[in-house]
Amino acid sequence: MQGLGLVKSLAERERELAQKLEEAQKTAEAKVAEARAEAERILEEAEREVERLTAEYTEQIEAEVRRIEEDARKKAEAEAQKVKAAAEGKIEGAVEAVLQEVLP
Repeated sequence: MQGLGLVKSLAERERELAQKLEEAQKTAEAKVAEARAEAERILEEAEREVERLTAEYTEQIEAEVRRIEEDARKKAEAEAQKVKAAAEGKIEGAVEAVLQEVLP
């Protein structure tokens, strides 16, 4: 009789362990699913941050390009003014020299 009780006890213990193993597997699967969801959330957040930074840096670069272009335009206009002023002075001198040669 003791052998039968031992077999029953072992069978019950086996069922308990099988149930605990099944519960542990379900818990592990739930944690894996939770970790995947968290990883997906982090990835999406990182992608949004990359997009935000890309847009921000693109805007900064465009603003800097506009500033450089404006500076270059102003410098070119200033240089053109200098060239024009120098040319006008030379033209006036040339006209005066021609007039002195032509008119007594």
